[in-house]
Amino acid sequence: MIADLRFALRVLWKSPAFTLVALVTLMLGIGANVVVFGVVNAIVLRPLDVGDPQNLYQLRLKPWTSFKLLTTSYPAFQDLRQRNTTFTGMAGFDGFAQAPLRWGNTVKSVYGYAVTGNYFDLLGVQPQIGRFIHEADEHGPGSAPYVVLSHQLWRSVFNADPGVLGATVTLGKDPFTVIGVASARFHGTDRLDWPDYWIPVMNYFEPDDLQHRTSNALTVLGRLKPGVTSEQAAENLSAIATQLAKEHPKTDTGAPLRLVRPGLFADNGDVICGFLWSVAGLALLVLVAACANLASLFAARAADRSRELALRVALGASRWRLMRQLLAEAMVLSMVGGAAGLGIAGLLLRALDQWQSPYGRLAVSVDARVYLTSIALTIVSALLFGMIPARQVSQSSPLQAMKSGPVDSTPLRRFTLRDLLLGAQIAICTLLVTASLIAVRGMVRMLHAPLGFQPQGAMLADVDRDVAAVDVPLEKQKAMLQAVQRIPGVTTAGAVNRVPFTGGLRGVPIFPPGTTDFNLNNSVL
Repeated sequence: MIADLRFALRVLWKSPAFTLVALVTLMLGIGANVVVFGVVNAIVLRPLDVGDPQNLYQLRLKPWTSFKLLTTSYPAFQDLRQRNTTFTGMAGFDGFAQAPLRWGNTVKSVYGYAVTGNYFDLLGVQPQIGRFIHEADEHGPGSAPYVVLSHQLWRSVFNADPGVLGATVTLGKDPFTVIGVASARFHGTDRLDWPDYWIPVMNYFEPDDLQHRTSNALTVLGRLKPGVTSEQAAENLSAIATQLAKEHPKTDTGAPLRLVRPGLFADNGDVICGFLWSVAGLALLVLVAACANLASLFAARAADRSRELALRVALGASRWRLMRQLLAEAMVLSMVGGAAGLGIAGLLLRALDQWQSPYGRLAVSVDARVYLTSIALTIVSALLFGMIPARQVSQSSPLQAMKSGPVDSTPLRRFTLRDLLLGAQIAICTLLVTASLIAVRGMVRMLHAPLGFQPQGAMLADVDRDVAAVDVPLEKQKAMLQAVQRIPGVTTAGAVNRVPFTGGLRGVPIFPPGTTDFNLNNSVL
C-alpha cells in the first residue's frame, strides 16, 4: 500500500493542472460540508452541557397557541412540582432579567436569568469557582441577594479574577453578592440564548408575583424519574393542570401539557432542525456533484492512460493491482483535499464561534464528531470518484488498448458511464440552482414585503433607562419627546418599549367585545 501511495504521488505530481483542479474541487466540497455539519452538530446533535440531558424536559402547552401561555406562574409551578408523580425534580427560570451591572467604575448592560433555588441542582452542573444558588438560600422575597456570573462575563468584566467571590455588584438598583462563576461550557438550557448571570427569583420577582397566579413568567424544566416516559409524564401533568383549573378557574386554563427537549427555544426546535438538515442535504448534493465531476475527469484520464495500463497488464500486473493503484490516486487526492477543506472549515467555525450576534451566540467547535465526519467524507468521496476509472480498467481489453492506443474502454456502447455522470451533474446542478433561486426570490420578497408602516426617514434613538438606574416620570418622558419634535427637520416623534422586528416576546391577552368574564380561557389571543 505504501508503494501504491508513493507511485500515486509521482503520477499526480506529473499532472499539476489536473491535480490542482481536483484538490480545489474536493477542498470546497468537503469544506462546505464540514462547516454545515459543525453548525448542525452544535445546534442539533451535541447534548446540553448538563448532567444526564436525556431525562431533562421543558414544559409546554399542547398545542402551543399563543404567547399568553408560553410560561407559568410561580404558584402554579409550585403546585406542579409538589403534586406530580413522574419527575424527580422541577425547576423554573425567567429569561428576561435585563439590568445594568455596576462594579467599580464599570457599567455594562447585561442579560440574565432569574432562577428557582434548585435550578443548578436539577441540571447537575458544577461551578468553575465558588458555589451555585441552592434552595436553602431562599427564605422568602428578597432573602437571597446572590448572583452567579457566567464564565464569559467573569473574563470580560472581572478579568477572570478569583477574588471577585464575595464582592458586591449592583444589578439595576439592587446590590448582589457574587457567590460563584459558571464553567466555560455551561450557558443554560437554550443553545442560542446565553445569560450573563443568574439570580434567584426571590430577589427578582415582586412579592405579589410570587403569590398571584396571573403573573406568568416561569419556564419550567423537569427531570423524569427512571422508567417514566415523556408521554406518561405529560398525562400526569395535564391531569394536575385540569385539577388546578377547577381550583382556580379565573387564572388557570387547564390546557393539556406536553414535554419538549430544551435547547432551541422549545417550540421552534422542529423548524430550526428541519432547516438545518435541509441545508446539510444541499451541501451533500454539492459534494456529490463535485465527485461526479471528478469521476468524469478520472474516467477521461484513465482512457488516456489505457495503453500504459494495458502494458502493465501485459507485464504481469493483475487487474486488481491496477484498480488498487487508481484507488490509491483517488485516496491521495481526497486526503489532501479533505485536509485542506477541514483546515478552512476549522477557521470558519472558529470565526463563527467568536461572532457575537445581537440575537444570540452559538458554541461551535471542531470536536471529535466534526473530525470523524471529515474523515468519512474524505473516504466516501475517494470511493465515489475513484471507482469509476477502476471499473473501466476491470472491463477494458488490454489487447485492443495495445493495438489502438488511448481508446474508450467501452467503444461499442452508445451510452457510456461518463454520459451518466454528466447527466447526474446536470441534474444535481439544476436542482441546486433552482433551490438557490427559490431561496433568493423568497428573501427578496421578504425584504420588500409591506411592513404596515413607512420606515423611510425614520431614525431610532435608544435611551437606556436601565443603565441610568432611575425611573423616568411620565411628564419627563413627554418633555423629552417634545424636545425631540422641536429639532429642525423632525416632523414627529414617539416612544416605544420594543422596536418592531427586533425580536423578543411580549404577550397580552385580548378579549372580544362585550366580555364580562376575563378568564384567560375566554381570550382570543
